[in-house]
Amino acid sequence: MTDLTGRSEAYVACVPHVPILSLQEREVNPELWRAYEARIAELAAFDPDVVIVFGGDHYSNIRLNLSPTFIVGHAAEAINDCGGVPGKLDVPKELSTKLADFLVDNDFDIAVSYDMGVDHGFSNALGFFFHGKLDARPVIPVHINSLSDPRPSFRRCRQLGEAIGRWAASLGKRVAFIGSGGLSHQTSFIFPQFDTAPDEKVRDFIVHGGSPDGITDEKWHGDIDAGMKKLSAEIIAGEFKAPWINKEWDEHFLEVFTAGDLSRFDSWTDAEVLDKAGYGGGEIRMWIAAAAAGLAAGAPGLKTDFYSENTPLAIGAGIAHSELVAA
Repeated sequence: MTDLTGRSEAYVACVPHVPILSLQEREVNPELWRAYEARIAELAAFDPDVVIVFGGDHYSNIRLNLSPTFIVGHAAEAINDCGGVPGKLDVPKELSTKLADFLVDNDFDIAVSYDMGVDHGFSNALGFFFHGKLDARPVIPVHINSLSDPRPSFRRCRQLGEAIGRWAASLGKRVAFIGSGGLSHQTSFIFPQFDTAPDEKVRDFIVHGGSPDGITDEKWHGDIDAGMKKLSAEIIAGEFKAPWINKEWDEHFLEVFTAGDLSRFDSWTDAEVLDKAGYGGGEIRMWIAAAAAGLAAGAPGLKTDFYSENTPLAIGAGIAHSELVAA
């Protein structure tokens, strides 16, 4: 088994990664940005030796021809998608390899990637925290599938986070954990399942990445970019209000999330979350894993900094963090 010695300090921040966040001026969402900018400053003050970011792909790099549940990246580069920041991440391969080995030692059949492509599910948050420079700090990306059937249980995501946190606590380093995802929102009309794809061209793209005779990668991402810009403009103009936001569910999630016992999520089912919070609501897996990692690594309790069902982002938007206290 991997040796666990030493000590660590830990910090947790959980934020949304909705593409619209990058398309709008911050003045249209001042309360969210006050909370977000405080977290950006706080992470900089924490000055982590390594950042572990829990995110997910949106059929940009991981398609249904092979869709691992969990992936640890040994090298990673972000594409230039809507809401994302392109560029290489500074992945410390020696550390990421040790993390993967530790997870295998602890009964996680983890997938790894030596050429991991990531999209806004990772780079949106990293871009804001690192002021647009994805390689500003060493980062280990951990992919959690929250997009396509079958998704991992919330219990397993908690367990993964706790295992990563125990490993981080052995490093004798300052480790920051970022959970990248939204609360209630709907993505099924943008990112369908295999059986709900509207036609064979869409199905071909989400399985294989498309083809010159079908939907190209350029068209797929171009259509998303155009759709996000149109949606943002309509929300700001008061012409659209997202019907899928579930304030009651969001607030219940945040209550459980900050109560100190993440095992309460173990009984939550995928079907219930999809029904009450939409397909995008499944991104709480990233929050749960990041929080579990941080608490296991010695971070103090979590608190909600911001929540609103009435932002111009078309999602239930929340921000949470742990205090800056040494483990």
